[in-house]
Amino acid sequence: MNKDFQIERRKKAKELHKKGWPIRKIAAHLVVSKTSVTSWVKTTDESIELDLRGWQKGKTRRHNSITKERICSLRRELEKEGSFFYGNTVIQKNYLQLYGESISISFIYRTLKENNLVKHQNKKEKGKSRYMNYPNYTLSKLGKRVMSVDFIGPKYLAGSNEKINFITCKYIRPDKVGIARRIDGQTSENAILFLDDIWKKYPVPDVLKVDNDAAFGSNLSAKKCIGKFTLFLLNYGITPLYIAPRSPWNNGDVEGYNSVFSKHFWNKLQFTDEEEIDVQLNSFNVEYEKFSLLSDNNPTDLVDKYIQDIDGVDPGNKVVSKFKAHNIYFLRIVRRKEGKGTDKEYGFIDILKEEIKIRKDLINLFVVVCIDLKNKEIIISTETESGKLIVEKTNKYAVKNIIYPED
Repeated sequence: MNKDFQIERRKKAKELHKKGWPIRKIAAHLVVSKTSVTSWVKTTDESIELDLRGWQKGKTRRHNSITKERICSLRRELEKEGSFFYGNTVIQKNYLQLYGESISISFIYRTLKENNLVKHQNKKEKGKSRYMNYPNYTLSKLGKRVMSVDFIGPKYLAGSNEKINFITCKYIRPDKVGIARRIDGQTSENAILFLDDIWKKYPVPDVLKVDNDAAFGSNLSAKKCIGKFTLFLLNYGITPLYIAPRSPWNNGDVEGYNSVFSKHFWNKLQFTDEEEIDVQLNSFNVEYEKFSLLSDNNPTDLVDKYIQDIDGVDPGNKVVSKFKAHNIYFLRIVRRKEGKGTDKEYGFIDILKEEIKIRKDLINLFVVVCIDLKNKEIIISTETESGKLIVEKTNKYAVKNIIYPED
C-alpha cells in the first residue's frame, strides 16, 4: 500500500476521532478494521508519519529449511499418534513449546502445502451479511459469557437402523470450549439433562444461543405456553437467544464445532456399538478441551458461576416474578408479503407461530425481537451501521396466542 495514502488515513482517523466519531463509524468510513483505527487514534502526531512495515533492508527472514522440517515432522507425529487435532494452530503452539520460537500460521500453512500435508483452504469471506444489518454489536452486549447448543443426527452404525443422536455445545466467549455427548433422542428433556450436567463443571452462561428446533422451545406447545426448556433457562437466569430460521450461520460457533465433530470423530473412526462411541467420545472431548485451551482462550476476570451455586431454583417454575431472567430474544429476517411493488406489499416476521407486520422498507433486513415477560411486551428493533439500536415497534400482548407464565 502507498505510504502517503496510509499516513493520510491515519491523520483522517485522528481528525474524525477528535470530532467525536466512534471507532466503529471511523472504521466503516475508512474501510479499515476497528483494531487499526484504535491504534491510529492513540498514535502521537510525531510518530504518525513513520512507516514501520516490512523487513529492514538487508535483513534475512528467520525461518529456514530446519524450521520447515520441524513443522512437517510435528504434523506427521500428531497424525501418527492418532490425535484428533493437528491443524496449523496446534502445530504453532507445539512448536513454541518445543523450540521456544513463535512462527506464523501463514508460514505453517505454506510449509505444509509445499509438502502436500494440507488440503486447500477456501478463504473465508467476512461481512457477507453486513448489508442485512446483522446486529453483531447488539448481540455482543447481551451477556459477557455466551454459549450455543445444537443437536447432531440422527446417525447410524453400519448395518443398523437404530438412530444415534448427539447434542453439542460450544462456549462462544470468553472461552471456546466445546463438548459433545450421545443422547437418547432430540427432546427438551434430554437437552435439559445435558446442560444441567455440563454446568456443574463448566460455568453457567448469561446467554444461550439456539436454533428454532421445537425441543429448544422456539415453538409453542399444544397449550400455547412457553415450553419447559425455556422455563429452565429463565429460572436459572439464562437469556435464550433464538437465531433466524434457515440461517445456521447465525449460530456459526456451534455449527463449526459440529463440523469438527463430524470430520475428526464420526467420519474418522469406526465404531462397533454405542458403548465404544461413548468411550471414544470422552477422549474426543478431553482432547478438544486441551486444543481449546492451547489455541483460543484468553485469561478473563469473570467470576465463574455453576448451576449448583444458584440457590432456590425450581426449573419448572412459571411465576414470572421468580424468574432470574425475564427476556427472550429472537433474530428474524423481515420477509415480504403480497406482491413486490404493489400497494398491498408489506414486511412481516414470524414469532412463535404468530405473524407480526413490519414496514416494508425493512424487508430482507434483520430485526432483534425481545419478549419482555415482566412487562408482557414485545419490542422489535434494528441496528444501524454504527451499532445503535433503534426501536421499530413496541406492542403489549402483540403475540396474542402466547399464554404468559402467570404471576
